[in-house]
Amino acid sequence: MAERLKQLAEGLWQTEVPAATIPPYTHTHCYWIQGTAGLVLIDTADGGPAGTAVLRQAWNELGQEPLAGVYMTHGHPDHVGGARWAFETWGCDLWLHPLDYDLLPESLRVLPAWRSIAPEGDRSPLAPGIDILDAPGHTPGQVNIYLKEHGILLAGDNLLGNSTSVIIPPHGHLRTYLATLERLGALNLRLAAPAHGDLIEDPRGYIAMYREHRAERLDQVLQALRAAPLSAAELASRIYPAPLQQIGKLMVESHLEYLVEDQKIETVANGRFARAGA
Repeated sequence: MAERLKQLAEGLWQTEVPAATIPPYTHTHCYWIQGTAGLVLIDTADGGPAGTAVLRQAWNELGQEPLAGVYMTHGHPDHVGGARWAFETWGCDLWLHPLDYDLLPESLRVLPAWRSIAPEGDRSPLAPGIDILDAPGHTPGQVNIYLKEHGILLAGDNLLGNSTSVIIPPHGHLRTYLATLERLGALNLRLAAPAHGDLIEDPRGYIAMYREHRAERLDQVLQALRAAPLSAAELASRIYPAPLQQIGKLMVESHLEYLVEDQKIETVANGRFARAGA
């Protein structure tokens, strides 16, 4: 077996693919599932030469079976960037939730191979025992792949192996994401396999920790606004260490959006936010 081809269950393999993604991660995990008419690939990483070489090597090690299709968990470039390469290599269909088509660059959107994942999620026509779950929040059309027989969730970017997931407006929406976490936490899971980071061997506990972390962050933002109106950047400077403040600002924006929706805070002058009615 190739060094980056790890079997997780019967008919399921993980490949660690070099990709330009959000630090500290340097790889996107792609997954291979044994389907009824060949292999099904989950995500393609960013399409860079190092990544496509790893995917080709993994496919060779799996016996060069026909590719029945590629499911994209969502439309971010570190997941769909290899779509053209996959289509030109295997001539297969590319599946994506329609709400994420707008995230594709024009160079990929024009490919004739795109097929729409049913908006309410569906049983995969390509592999038995695979449920395609609507799992929005990180993006409007993110899906997760649920292998019920094995109790395994291919979690895309909803769960990350070594950090919390990134929720950035306008495509990311915190309230929607929290609802997705609640649904995922109700599944009978023994393993979650994320797109980045280590495998998650206690998915329910991990999801509960994620939800608790978001609640704590919402309270932290709300408490910080007690003293004076603050902008997202000013809040990030109080909450995150210096190396994380740029991405932290974007994350804070999702929490501010949530609190505005709850009418707990309101926008004031100069891009700042204040407690409602203060």
